Amino acid sequence: MAYTLQNEAQRIFHTIISDPRLLIPDEIKAQADKVKFVGEETQPYFPTPWKAAETQAALLGSIGLFATAISKERYGLDEIATIDLENALLSGLAIGVMRGNGKPVPILPKTAEVTRRWDHGNTRELYRQLGTNIYKTRDGQWYQLHGSMDATPLLRMLNLPQHDEKNRSWSEIIDMYAEVVGQIDAEELDTWSNNVYRIPGCRCFKLGELETLPHGKAIKDEPWYNLIPQPYYEQPPAQWVLPPDTADRRPLSGIRVLDMTRAVAGPTIAKVLAALGATVIPVASSANNELPVTLIEACLNKISVDIDLKTFEGGKKFLELTQDADVFIDGYRPSVLEHLGFGRDAVFGLVSARSRGIVYCQENCYGWKGPWSGRPGWAQIGDTASGVGFACGKFHGYDEPHIFPGPNADYLCGHAGAIGALHALYQRSKTGGSYLVQASLIVSNLQMMSYGQYSDEQITALKKRNKNIIGKPRYYDDIMAQSSKNLLVEGVCADRPLEKALREEFYQSVDGSAWGYDHPLEVIRVGVTLSTSRTDFVLSSAPCGYHLPQWELKKNPDFVPL
Repeated sequence: MAYTLQNEAQRIFHTIISDPRLLIPDEIKAQADKVKFVGEETQPYFPTPWKAAETQAALLGSIGLFATAISKERYGLDEIATIDLENALLSGLAIGVMRGNGKPVPILPKTAEVTRRWDHGNTRELYRQLGTNIYKTRDGQWYQLHGSMDATPLLRMLNLPQHDEKNRSWSEIIDMYAEVVGQIDAEELDTWSNNVYRIPGCRCFKLGELETLPHGKAIKDEPWYNLIPQPYYEQPPAQWVLPPDTADRRPLSGIRVLDMTRAVAGPTIAKVLAALGATVIPVASSANNELPVTLIEACLNKISVDIDLKTFEGGKKFLELTQDADVFIDGYRPSVLEHLGFGRDAVFGLVSARSRGIVYCQENCYGWKGPWSGRPGWAQIGDTASGVGFACGKFHGYDEPHIFPGPNADYLCGHAGAIGALHALYQRSKTGGSYLVQASLIVSNLQMMSYGQYSDEQITALKKRNKNIIGKPRYYDDIMAQSSKNLLVEGVCADRPLEKALREEFYQSVDGSAWGYDHPLEVIRVGVTLSTSRTDFVLSSAPCGYHLPQWELKKNPDFVPL
């Protein structure tokens, strides 16, 4: 068949669901004709050599596949799942195109004020923000530094002041970091980051280079997600029951999800399950650091609570919520929740005596095998460590790594984790027991990469469609720089007008008043449309602590307004 975005998405979709490592039941695969790929745009337009739109659409199609199967099982419904390729790409960049009053949320005057309450790491301070970037080391390697949610240890590692004492400009700060990193060899910097200061950081690898290393060899055969039945837990099959509101026949109505994640990938797993009808509680604490640019979307369509697990009172309340959960999502760096008493094995044990099992879903950066599996990491590291970054740099004409133009790896991992959670819930209904689901950023990138890059002819056409930005991004352009230079939005537009690329039907307007905005927020729809049941966001976004810590939605009277 002639190449179209829709045809390639369909091919990747069938590749995913046919993967023998995933063990998707035959009765689920038999529903594949219920998934349709549509859209006005049929040829590649987003400026990257990788098939991001097609891969995101295929993952969303797999989510739709399980959703239709569960709807048939629960309600006898014959649903059709429709995936629009342009909506799918935006679903993989959602946080970068969120709007308010027609403007990007990060640049709204109110945003800095409303997120300051949780930004204890001062991540919006330019000097600290630019610690998360790519710089060249003394031995000529490229290294992805990352300040995480608090650049304090990174600045200590580099022997730099915690705040800019000279009021430098953006370019002067870039030059300062470049000079400091340029005095350190990559291997030494890598050891400091991951073994001494315990902060994210990784050398930028070229295509195929990671696979030659011990860690790359360990994860090279990993699928999109691992689904692992837990051998010591033998709860009976968990029968689907009618939801409390019998008119609410969404696939996951009545399912309860405890969301112990931050940033983008983990919250995306929960957001997808919420769009399919699950009740989701994201557990955060006002004492913790949060990234302002991700916090608003992370709380979308959820009951937002404030629980400090480092206190006895918080631990007891969290225990109550855990004992009633069907899905527990862990997005913290390995061992964090174990130290707090709520790691994987503890949670399986806490619900072992009840009549239904639990799905424990983990996401991380490096994957769940190999010597780097315990390292912390973010999407930028997923891009530069996997080889995606060097290919993006080459696309723009440079022999240097770039981060992907948008948080694509986060959403690949989030959508893969959501498929795994749906798969586990389906298996729980059939055979009982408890399940572990694992997904990761780097493995998700490696999977996307396995579908190949665009052909030379397609890349030539892509560059022609994006002539306004080809060659403009550089290695030092972090996520915020890409936003301020409008590179992401221009890339989504390509040669189309803004209103054509960011069409209103791809957005949903939600109430922004909980955050103190006097206008609605416009957020990207999840990307899966079902023919009978809704997949929109029933709840708006609210800050942590806005609701009481319980499964029934109720506003917290003690919440201090923003």
